[in-house]
Amino acid sequence: MNKNHVSLQKNAAAGLFKMLVVLPAFFFTGGHSFAAVIVDNGNTLNIDASTPQSDYLVRNASVLNIAGATTQSLSVTSGSTLNINGATVNADGGLEGIRITGSTGDLTRAIVTSDFMGLAVNRSTGSTLGSTVTATDSQFKGGEIGAQVTGLSTLTLINSQVTGTGADSTGLNILGGDVRASANTVISGDKTGVTMGRDPSGLGNNSLRLDNASVEGRTGDAILVDKGINATLDVLNQSSLTGGNGNVLTVQGASTASMSVSDSTLQGNVNVTGNSTANLTFDQGNMKGDVLVESGSTANVTLQNSSQFTGRLDKVNGVTVNSGSIWTLTGNDTVGTLAMSGGTVRFGAQDVPNTFYQLNIGTLAGSPDGSSTFAMKGNFATGQHDLLNVTGVATGSFGLLVAASGLDAVNPQQLTLVRTAAGDAQFALTGGRVDLGAWSYDLAQRQGGTGGTEWFLDPTTQVISPGASAVLALFNSPITLLYGEASSLRSRMGELRFNGGQSGAWARTYGNQYNVSESSGVAYKQNQQGLSLGADARLNDSDVLVGVMGGFSESDLSLEHGTSGTVKSYYFGPYVTWMDRDTGYYVDGVLKFNRLRNEAKVGLSDGTRAKGDYDNWGVSASVEGGRHIKLSNDYFIEPFVQFSAAQIQGKRFSLDNDMQAEGDRTRSFLGKAGATAGRNFDIGNGAVAQPYVRAAIAHEFAKNNEVQVNNNVFNNDLSGSRAEFGAGVAVAMSDKWQVHVDLDYANGEHIEQPWGGNVGVRYSW
Repeated sequence: MNKNHVSLQKNAAAGLFKMLVVLPAFFFTGGHSFAAVIVDNGNTLNIDASTPQSDYLVRNASVLNIAGATTQSLSVTSGSTLNINGATVNADGGLEGIRITGSTGDLTRAIVTSDFMGLAVNRSTGSTLGSTVTATDSQFKGGEIGAQVTGLSTLTLINSQVTGTGADSTGLNILGGDVRASANTVISGDKTGVTMGRDPSGLGNNSLRLDNASVEGRTGDAILVDKGINATLDVLNQSSLTGGNGNVLTVQGASTASMSVSDSTLQGNVNVTGNSTANLTFDQGNMKGDVLVESGSTANVTLQNSSQFTGRLDKVNGVTVNSGSIWTLTGNDTVGTLAMSGGTVRFGAQDVPNTFYQLNIGTLAGSPDGSSTFAMKGNFATGQHDLLNVTGVATGSFGLLVAASGLDAVNPQQLTLVRTAAGDAQFALTGGRVDLGAWSYDLAQRQGGTGGTEWFLDPTTQVISPGASAVLALFNSPITLLYGEASSLRSRMGELRFNGGQSGAWARTYGNQYNVSESSGVAYKQNQQGLSLGADARLNDSDVLVGVMGGFSESDLSLEHGTSGTVKSYYFGPYVTWMDRDTGYYVDGVLKFNRLRNEAKVGLSDGTRAKGDYDNWGVSASVEGGRHIKLSNDYFIEPFVQFSAAQIQGKRFSLDNDMQAEGDRTRSFLGKAGATAGRNFDIGNGAVAQPYVRAAIAHEFAKNNEVQVNNNVFNNDLSGSRAEFGAGVAVAMSDKWQVHVDLDYANGEHIEQPWGGNVGVRYSW
């Protein structure tokens, strides 16, 4: 017969101990009988790795301490305590690995295996004294059930594993108990991860709190709520639910489950059957899946604090979408009540443009501030569209965010997006319009044929879209770009006269702004910055200088609705200047070649952006003639005429939202006449300053620069006259160095130049 030594503390104050020999006893539990070492009557037993394996029964306020031991089944009852700091428990004969009844347990690094159940946390039949167990870094494996908790008992799992290992097994069985799982705890069963049912006496709360924990039903539900209970579920902090049958939660048998999801993402369905109820609350939580409600059952879904739900809520009784949350439909749905305050209902994913859904709502309620939004789609070409259909009363203000498209409406027609039967609800387009191809449309309202009110997109309200505007601006901007580049060249003339037209090199930096009016075809602002470099040489001893120049400019285009464009210009070319030093007559000619890099960024009505780019070439030439007339007291006047012509290569390109654009060759033929007047001042040390003012009348003769957007023909037209004014100063610092500053202003029929300026320097040799 084996003997175990039990340390029985009879008098702690006196420090007297005596050894008690504990004999095996024949014990009945759970329908099974086994021989066990009994710790009884308030005694404490300590066992370790040197202790032979046995079953243990701890009862009547006794204590079993295990440190590194290997045992068979453990049963702890009637106010007793089990403390484990490293143990391997192997139960056989259909016994629970650890059974704690009306007692407490602190289990650390326990590895428990049983053909039946790994861990049971119970209360005695007819008793209201439950058990409390904390398991840390432990594993519980049962062939049928990994762990079970009954009414009035609590199990806390920390970084632990609970596993049902056999076919049709359950990971965790909660019968009225309270379970809290955290710190990477994993609960897994073959049939269900967690089953929640009724305590035999109907006691307990039936609650499960997952905090950075996971539950898996390998072939069935992640969580099953059954037997007419009320269950509370919290899924927190990156917790997960996985159902092998696609269900993260099933509620059946006239049960009610209230599940809160926070900072976690669920993927799978919620199935509500058998006259049951599911109340789902997402607080910074996400879910992809469907809530499937059988006839006779009820479900309510609340999304708040930037939660997202993607899936069907068909036949859900009440849906609430608040505070930055989004519900994305994946099919036609019917819900009883939809309440919104700062949330969004999206009719399908944004990356599925040609799928349309209908949402039927019994009652719609929204906040009066218009912060709630329905994101929808409509296709004028086919007449297909999403539809919000409120069969009862609708109240509140809502925005309609209708998806933009680069494609045109082939057969424009009215598209009804919202229909309400009653109430004072108001709907408005987010962004004020819908961009479809080359045109933008407004929302209109009318009385429905069967009563109520309808809101629809009206093709009679069309105006040019931001995409088309960006295309027109890109094809138009090279003309004003060439104007700006040319303005920096003419300033040479004053510097050349300082030194009699000697050979040299020069550099200019310049900037301009052009405001192009809508009357030209499209309104935009163009801000240009650039740099030009050049060098020239006198031909023998003649009055002719021949030079070559090159440079770079960048123009930023700004349009309405957040649409912009950029044109980068790289240019080079020869020039020739004849200047008679005796009479003051001069002729100046320039030939210039441009390589243009064009890019558009379009802000669309639904908040998305489209972009496109292309390259093309340009060539321009100008000739200017005039006379420098010296007046008394070093004054001078210089009348001049100028003609310039330009042609920009036509191009076909597309935006990434499928908008197609084609520009014909863009042409410019500009005539200009004016005069410059100024005076030379000797400022000492051989330096001369020449302040001057300039005025001119310019006329653009070219018109009908045709542009097509989705086969819609538009015309860019900058033709017309404008007045130009300028002022500046050129300074000869010495025989070798000259500098100048020049400021310009112009205004005309289609173009205003609020400001222009350039600064240059020349070195002569």
